[in-house]
Amino acid sequence: MDRSLQQVNTILKLAKLTESDIKKDSHVLQFIPQILDSKQVKLLEVSKDTLEYINSGECLFIKGNEDAHVIICSNSNSFELKEAETSNSMLLMPSLLQGTLIEDTGSRTLKKQEVFGVYHTYYEMRLTRPKLQSLRNALAKYPYRGKNSEVTKEAVGQSFTELKVMIQASEEEIINQLQEMPAAKVRGKWRLLDVGFLFGWVSYLDSILREKKLSLEEVTLANIENWMGLYDTEDINAKCISLFMEVDGNSLRWKPEAVSQLFALYLLPELRAFDSKDFFTAWQQSMPVGVMTNEEHLNGVALVDYDSNPSLVKYLPEFELPEEINERLDILFRNRAKWTLQSITPYVQPLTDNNLNVAALLTKYARSSTINGVKYYSSKY
Repeated sequence: MDRSLQQVNTILKLAKLTESDIKKDSHVLQFIPQILDSKQVKLLEVSKDTLEYINSGECLFIKGNEDAHVIICSNSNSFELKEAETSNSMLLMPSLLQGTLIEDTGSRTLKKQEVFGVYHTYYEMRLTRPKLQSLRNALAKYPYRGKNSEVTKEAVGQSFTELKVMIQASEEEIINQLQEMPAAKVRGKWRLLDVGFLFGWVSYLDSILREKKLSLEEVTLANIENWMGLYDTEDINAKCISLFMEVDGNSLRWKPEAVSQLFALYLLPELRAFDSKDFFTAWQQSMPVGVMTNEEHLNGVALVDYDSNPSLVKYLPEFELPEEINERLDILFRNRAKWTLQSITPYVQPLTDNNLNVAALLTKYARSSTINGVKYYSSKY
């Protein structure tokens, strides 16, 4: 990313140019700081939708620093910035008389015109999928282990305003990620729910169901809320229900994959690698009544190494891997030489964008081969 772009911290003014100023079917906006320095003014091409968004009074936000690529965000989307060249020089001027405004007097008069800058490049906005691992990392500094584990009554964690400043994503994308991940607001601050706490929550509810000789399908949401009211607060319980249960009116059932992954995350970290036979036995025995484990549920959480003797289940959660694609693939291929598309997808999916899906990314950064009719991906090098 051009270092000069990193100097632009705030959009102070947006001046619209017409389509004919740049090229057909496009618009260019110029960033104009209070001190008009051609090194600080940047031209930005936007879509018609984005132009309408700005004209409606909404703002674009530049996010980034010397340690991260700069992106630009609307309220709902994130865009990467890519420098492009123009075929002609573009002049930045404070004002310009249009040809139709000049009276035809029969004589010609030269007028001095001030030019603030001459440009041969501009920036394109390309819709991208934000990398949100930094959101989990920020909240992981403030783990929530249950109301009885709180050592202070003061609010700790990150406010949503603080998250909007530090996370390179739009407001809507941050909200959606907070809803999907094991995070909750405690006394006005966002925190990450500890794996041990979540394991205890599910196990506590399962013990109640076992004691009453009931399955989850036989109880109501009101029953769950009443029983778990002793375990933690209403908001935390509601978050746990959304993470691990499918709720259809008063009909409840466990989410097998979510529960299985939670229990794997709880069982594996201590040893990092587990004899596969012992792990699969302990894994299934720890499950709530009615939940059946499946090796595919480990995708994105752990991998089974059948090449070792004995075979091992290795702790490898997606959220602990680097977000740079080459670094991530290097770790994956060092842990397993060949991956099927299904098994590697949970590790690559978070890095995709509107231009490249999982298959396209693997085609670009990995090598494919077919063995007995099954397609595998391995390291290019």
